Amino acid sequence: MSAGDHASEIRLHLLPAELYVYIIQTAAYLYRFSDRQSVVNLAMSCRAVYDIVCPVLHHTLILTRRNAGRLVSLTSDEETHALAERILPHVRCFHNHSAADFPFDPRLLVNIECIETRSWSFINSLVHTHLKTVCSANLDFLETVSHLVPESIRTVTHMSGLLPMFRDNFGWNSFFIDPASWMRSLLENLPAVTHLGLRQDYSLEFDYHGSVALYDYEAVGTAIRTALRVRPGLQCIAIRTCGLHAEMRRTDLETIVRDIRDPRVKVWFDMREGWGEDFALRIRDITEGRSLWMEARPL
Repeated sequence: MSAGDHASEIRLHLLPAELYVYIIQTAAYLYRFSDRQSVVNLAMSCRAVYDIVCPVLHHTLILTRRNAGRLVSLTSDEETHALAERILPHVRCFHNHSAADFPFDPRLLVNIECIETRSWSFINSLVHTHLKTVCSANLDFLETVSHLVPESIRTVTHMSGLLPMFRDNFGWNSFFIDPASWMRSLLENLPAVTHLGLRQDYSLEFDYHGSVALYDYEAVGTAIRTALRVRPGLQCIAIRTCGLHAEMRRTDLETIVRDIRDPRVKVWFDMREGWGEDFALRIRDITEGRSLWMEARPL
């Protein structure tokens, strides 16, 4: 360490405690994804810094196909279970992008505030878990939420998921007589929701069974109008459309949204190149702090 570095260290320690903590936390937050090893090294410098950095370092847990096995080992092995019990309570945002279910005890995630998962069985496993209030959840299919929501996520204020608005093929009419009934059921199961996110996720490369052409935009309009009427306290309905939806049916969506004439209804036309790389883009959005609520704009 140079003399200048030593002088800087002394000056840092002379700062008021709250400012010292703020500087360390900010440094850890800024580099927690881009230079994680440096943040780990910072945490290992001393016990006091470790206590400051650890909650930032483990604030967001992104589960992927590659690291799912390590998490299972960490939580199931007797030698490492104590370490997991110390680390996992720091996790506030849990993003499950693992393709398959895995034997993981959700009771270790006691302070979760944000859940993103493709596994409905994982959400069901939270039913008997004593969680802190969950404020945000992102599920793959919202039509399932219309039927049963575990008590653990009935406190959600920000809910987003795939918008099931196909007629006669995997859509709202699989369970309900009309899209208004579907939306009313959804909101009844989410009594605290103030931000509702609706996704259209067919990429440029894929169109299963010609679903883009079958997409019922009149049903979308009915669902949105019902939400605004049934839940006047809604602050935002954000729609993310991309790929074939944005290319082939953009005018349809614009017509519906402009006809509703409510500034709370916003749209994100996500046309990033290679959107078909769904997994990679979701990870990038997490690490870069990008979300539907930030990107959607009124038309």
